[in-house]
Amino acid sequence: MRMKVGLFGLGRTGKVVAQSFMLDERFDVGFAVCNERKERFDFDFPVEQPERISDLLEQFRPDVVVDFTTPEAVMCNIEKLRDETGYVVATTGFSEKQLLKLKANDRLKILYSPNISDGINVMLKACELLNRIWSDTDIEVIEQHFKSKKDSPSGTALEIAKIFDQHVPVHSVRAGGITGVHEVIFAVGSQKITVKHESSSREVFAEGAKKAAEWIVNKRCGFYEICEVYN
Repeated sequence: MRMKVGLFGLGRTGKVVAQSFMLDERFDVGFAVCNERKERFDFDFPVEQPERISDLLEQFRPDVVVDFTTPEAVMCNIEKLRDETGYVVATTGFSEKQLLKLKANDRLKILYSPNISDGINVMLKACELLNRIWSDTDIEVIEQHFKSKKDSPSGTALEIAKIFDQHVPVHSVRAGGITGVHEVIFAVGSQKITVKHESSSREVFAEGAKKAAEWIVNKRCGFYEICEVYN
């Protein structure tokens, strides 16, 4: 039986994710929600306004909802989702207060995914290993994204910085249409190691979102983080 999926957010990444889910026979996309009233979409499922979310959820009853909107929208959406729905939160820029509210939710299956690409999560594991076996290095994080990206530094860069047991400076670049670059530098006086992940297409986020949806759908209600998918 195909997994029933709903999609929140049809921005740059959300459109690619929606197209990928639509073409994948493992999933049955019932609807997407988008703020843009005038934009036309070439999908085989309805695209509705946020005020119709409750009706759509009741009508379609998705197993999993994938959210590429904003922290403010997520805070509203968690109040509308039906009990025991899988909820992949692929959004960055949350405040500590907002994250605490997500973590306290015990009626949904929430998978918090500040960066949902496979490669970034492999990169995190590699950085954890390097930090264990090559101590006393200077560490810095550099992230690059498209000019109009709202949060700076990116949520992913901040998550990378958190894995180290020292303060790690994070540097941001906002230019052109860069999809996403994250770089971690480990350096001592005479040498350095650089771990770098670069997204050449937003399709990486679609593949990650599908993997996340398949992982969360059969979990118990509670709060999970994307790193758990790769343990």
